[in-house]
Amino acid sequence: MKSDSEEELKLAGHFLQRGFTDKQAKLKAVWEEPNIASICSQMPNLTILAANVAAARDKTSLAACDRELFTNLAHATKNTYCAGCGSICRNATGGLVAVNDVMRCLMYYREYGEPALARETFASLPDATRQNLTQLDYTAAEEACPHGLEIAQLMREAGELLA
Repeated sequence: MKSDSEEELKLAGHFLQRGFTDKQAKLKAVWEEPNIASICSQMPNLTILAANVAAARDKTSLAACDRELFTNLAHATKNTYCAGCGSICRNATGGLVAVNDVMRCLMYYREYGEPALARETFASLPDATRQNLTQLDYTAAEEACPHGLEIAQLMREAGELLA
């Protein structure tokens, strides 16, 4: 769930002063992280491809203050995105809804601006997930969610947007 929080605006301004966009900086952060082996970056046009190539060719490393900005952004916005830890909410819903899979569909719809992909992916989810989506009590899942997501509300929104 995208937002233009103060932290995001601060991050974008900081990296523009350093000579690259916040998206290029995000790529650099991933490339510099030794615990990440690969990245899949959507590049639907030549502008984005060129920006990604420029980031890859630029040998400027991120400074500690750059990484701190990302850490601050992650903490400030953690209640706005699913971290994909599906076993937690799946267990809390008795295995009836794969909340993380539904959240991925919402991400395609909202963050990527890909409603067709979101609906196609949602349609491929098990019937039980789609049927139980708006019927369950998500209180236990919300209490267990390490990011504090409002899961019940998000599942209702998914039912409205993606069905």
